[in-house]
Amino acid sequence: MKNLPNILTIFRIILIPIILSLILLDTQNTNLFAFIAFIVASLSDYFDGYLARKYNLTSNFGTMLDPIADKLLVILVGFILCYRGDINGIHLIPFLLIVSREVFISGIREYLSQLDEKISLPVSNLGKYKTAMQMLALFCLLLDPLMTNSLIVISELGIFLLWVASILSVLSGYQYYQRIPN
Repeated sequence: MKNLPNILTIFRIILIPIILSLILLDTQNTNLFAFIAFIVASLSDYFDGYLARKYNLTSNFGTMLDPIADKLLVILVGFILCYRGDINGIHLIPFLLIVSREVFISGIREYLSQLDEKISLPVSNLGKYKTAMQMLALFCLLLDPLMTNSLIVISELGIFLLWVASILSVLSGYQYYQRIPN
């Protein structure tokens, strides 16, 4: 349990309330610190998986906790951005699809763990791309308040990427659903 990938995952979870608090304070400085903390948290997701695979440091604890940390980061930051108004109107639809998919997959994993023959549902490549796209969308939405006089409207890019992430979420959710044994 006490290996570097697991420590990085726990660190990511610890960063979440800090990021949320900074976003809620909504000043130029706190937005900058929230953006930086979100980058650090997102990079920790990449590095915990990379280090676990490269140095054979995988564990049951890490396998269980890593997707939870990802879901907490994406969903809670997304909810705060909805609250703040960065995600609103019709653009709530992709965010709600993402949240629904995460709940659905958690339910599938719980169901599979209750079967007499334990069946795992490892993360697919599409699931990894979905998480990366979600984080990239949130990255853009967190960056937008920091960009003044920019030729590119970062918030529009973030919303577009949120829609793309929701499509990937639905597709990967269906892909997992198809893998459930009858």
